[in-house]
Amino acid sequence: MGAASSADPVSGLAVATVAGRRIPIARLEERAAHVRRGPRGRHLPPGPVDEWGPEWRSLRAWLVQELVTDEVLAHEARLAGVAVLAGLVDRVTRGVTVAEEDVRAYYDRNADLYRRPESRRVRHRICADEAEARRAAVRIVSGEVLDLRRGELTGPLEDAIFAAVVGATVGPIRTEHGWHVARVEGASPPSVVPYAEARPAIEADLMTDARSRAFGAWLEGRRKELAVVDPAFAHPGDPVHGMPSHRH
Repeated sequence: MGAASSADPVSGLAVATVAGRRIPIARLEERAAHVRRGPRGRHLPPGPVDEWGPEWRSLRAWLVQELVTDEVLAHEARLAGVAVLAGLVDRVTRGVTVAEEDVRAYYDRNADLYRRPESRRVRHRICADEAEARRAAVRIVSGEVLDLRRGELTGPLEDAIFAAVVGATVGPIRTEHGWHVARVEGASPPSVVPYAEARPAIEADLMTDARSRAFGAWLEGRRKELAVVDPAFAHPGDPVHGMPSHRH
């Protein structure tokens, strides 16, 4: 372990305590070594953590906050008797609900997301030359079946497909990809996804957001209650927000 910087003194051998459990500076060194091996490593200075200059204090404090958060989560999981973090999240956010009016308001605010453009189902072939395309157009019995929406194609080919009635054959029409022929096998007019159909997905998304906020608020409260950080490592920022997806 290197000597502490006189400009940024490090006091004691523990960077923080959580519910009376000490987090030794050795664990901070381990975390820094772990980070150096990953994509965030380029942001860390070389050398032992306690030798980083004052310009790196906020980064060091950020790593300490990660350790504190890990320890708070481990402590709370032990108290709750759960073996995995997901169990703790479920327990903390069990009472979170989403109001029906919030689901409806989201649907109304985002009407563009639930508009279905007109579409066509076509059996489509691309031919090497016009003569082959004309022969294929007489009776299209093979080819790729495509469900096309307005805007997915461009130019004369799209215009012809969407102007044709069901059962009609379109082409030959030449593009940069070759000679196209297509038979229109189905048509759907523009429509709107009904609220009843859209509702489950909207509710699920809003529930995820609500649970994340609830868990984040609970975690912040538990950190304030349980953690004491050495002033040399303290930082007003907090790198953890919402429901953590993994342990570092």
